[in-house]
Amino acid sequence: MNKGQGERLQIVTYNPMRRFINRIIVLGLILALTASGYFYGQWTVWHECGSAVVERDDLREKTKQQEKELVDLRRRVLVTESSNAIDKQTHQEVHQTILDLNAHIGKLENELHFYQRVMAPEKADQGLRIDRFDIKPTDNPKVFDYQLVITQVTDNNSFVEGRALVSLVGARGQTLNVTLPLKDVSPEVDELSIRFRFRFFQNVAGQIHLPEDFVPERVQVILQSIGSKAMRIETEFGWTSQEAI
Repeated sequence: MNKGQGERLQIVTYNPMRRFINRIIVLGLILALTASGYFYGQWTVWHECGSAVVERDDLREKTKQQEKELVDLRRRVLVTESSNAIDKQTHQEVHQTILDLNAHIGKLENELHFYQRVMAPEKADQGLRIDRFDIKPTDNPKVFDYQLVITQVTDNNSFVEGRALVSLVGARGQTLNVTLPLKDVSPEVDELSIRFRFRFFQNVAGQIHLPEDFVPERVQVILQSIGSKAMRIETEFGWTSQEAI
C-alpha cells in the first residue's frame, strides 16, 4: 500500500505536430552549423590564397626593381671607366667608386638570383631548403652577426612550418667535437629550436657570443617541418668558409 502511494502516474498529451516541428528545428540547426563551418573553411582558404598572391606580387615587384637598378649601375660603371677627363688627382676616387659599384652589383645579382630561384624554381630544387648561413665579425673578436635563410621552393602558395635546430661544433680546451646549441650562445634565442612558418623564405638573424675557451669549426643546421609532407633537412657549414660541407 505504501508503495502504491509513493508512485504517481503522469498523463502526457501526445502531440505529433509538436514533435514534428521540434525535429525540423533540430535538423535546421544541424544544417546551419554544417553550412557555417563549410563557408568559414572556404573563407579561410580564400583569405590565405589572397595574402599569398599579394606576397608573391611583392617579390616579383622587388625583382623587377633590382633588375632595373642593375642596368643603371652597369651603365654608370661603363660611363665612369670610359671617361677621358679623369686627372691624376681624382683617379683614386674614381677607382674606388668603380670598386664600390661593382661590389654593389655583385650583391644585387646574388639577391636577384635568390628571388628568381624562389619565384621560378627548377623541378629538382623544389621543397624545403637551407639556403645559406652567413657569419660576419664585429668589433669584438668573440661576437659575430649571423643570418640563417630558409626557403621553400614550390609551385603552390601554402605555408611550411616546423622547427630549426642550430648548433656550433668545435673544440673546447682539449676536448674536440663539442656541440653548443644556438640558444647557449645567442641572446636572441631562448629555446633549443627556432620556430619557422613562411611561404617563400624566412630570415633568422642575431648575434653569437663565443665562450672564451671555445673555437668553432662548423655550424650544424637541422630543419624539421610538420604536416602531411613533413621532411627533415640537415646541412653543415664551415665556420670560416661558410660553405656547405
